[in-house]
Amino acid sequence: MHVVVIGAGIVGLATARTLLDAGHQVTLVDRADQPASGTSGQNGAQLSYAYVAPLANPSVLKDLPKLLLDAESPLRLQLRASPAFLSWGLRFLWACRSAQVERTTEALLQLAELSRERLHRWLQGGSAAAIEHRGNGKLVVYRSRAAFEGALEQLALQARYGSRQQALDAAACIEREPALAGQSLVGGIWTPDEEVADCRKLCHVLFEELREHPQCTLRMSTEVMRWETGEGRVRRLVLRSGETLHDVQPDAVVVAAGIGSNALLAPLGVRLPVEALKGYSLEIPRAALQRFPECSVTDSARKVVFAPLGEGAQARLRVAGIAELGRRDLSLDAEHLQRLRRAADDVFGLDPALDVAALQPWAGLRPMTPTGLPCIGRVRRWGNVYANTGHGALGFTLAFGSAALLAGALATREPAPLLRPFAHGPLAAA
Repeated sequence: MHVVVIGAGIVGLATARTLLDAGHQVTLVDRADQPASGTSGQNGAQLSYAYVAPLANPSVLKDLPKLLLDAESPLRLQLRASPAFLSWGLRFLWACRSAQVERTTEALLQLAELSRERLHRWLQGGSAAAIEHRGNGKLVVYRSRAAFEGALEQLALQARYGSRQQALDAAACIEREPALAGQSLVGGIWTPDEEVADCRKLCHVLFEELREHPQCTLRMSTEVMRWETGEGRVRRLVLRSGETLHDVQPDAVVVAAGIGSNALLAPLGVRLPVEALKGYSLEIPRAALQRFPECSVTDSARKVVFAPLGEGAQARLRVAGIAELGRRDLSLDAEHLQRLRRAADDVFGLDPALDVAALQPWAGLRPMTPTGLPCIGRVRRWGNVYANTGHGALGFTLAFGSAALLAGALATREPAPLLRPFAHGPLAAA
């Protein structure tokens, strides 16, 4: 089967690699000239298989005024006078119910475990060092008793689904990660089998594998100009690379273009329930920090993640955070970036001579659904169009598992039970 995959971020690349492994012919299309040119470029670098609970949760309702009005809130809602955005927002608030949160968490934990297994299978090829992959565990620290007690409730919920996590008091947190010495903590949750890797490097390794594969054609710097349909199927795609047009007659098309997926699907009359969740990151050389963590650290109060990457002279700390729901521009907000810098300085001690401009400031738009469940499956009104997007902040974590589900959906009309929660909105499970 000839499958066109649109999108050369981590989800699209993992999908293309998985389809090739299944024996398909693949054409990969992206309008950028390089892979990982969007949200996969400089994300938080944490492979957080046990931290998949959705953004929509009961605490959001309590904190709604702060989310709308407080410029210092790590999660901001930027309202837009758009019917689609308002509809999305209402569905997001409805998804904050405890019962929905529990269903979403269960489904995402299962998908995360599948993704871990598929990534580890791929890593057996010997690419761990090239992508700076390490299984160094993750420590989430809490600075208030109420927040820590909420984390203990989530720990108990996830234990029912097989998560291996341990609650630590403040002293045990510092014993686990000495770089946190001097921090005012109440406690933390330690997850030993969490991992880190450089998503951009992973994307480039996958891209080179595709380039060398005899059954794969790469169409970078290429846009989809026209969909030609007939009898409920896409019969032909017209692609443009510069001044050159390409006609492609695919057996199936997979749209895995992140926040750009709806623009691609619009000519087919399809809209996925996806909105932009803007996030920011910095990258700090190890030499610029007084203390350097050995494990991943998440500061729950600040909603900032710290991921150590690389070894020796290449060692650095990825610092990521801030979630702006509804912002669709890629401008670098100076105050948000300063907040990330201050967080790194407060926790690990940062060379005062380094300003934000020297720390590789970055922003990306993560495709977010109201429930937090990504959109994976066939578009119901079209017999050969599929979607794989809407992973929010978990695209890196869930990419390989999502690719496996998508490949399974394409291969059979008998849906896998694990796929059902993700084939929502305009998607069908078979």
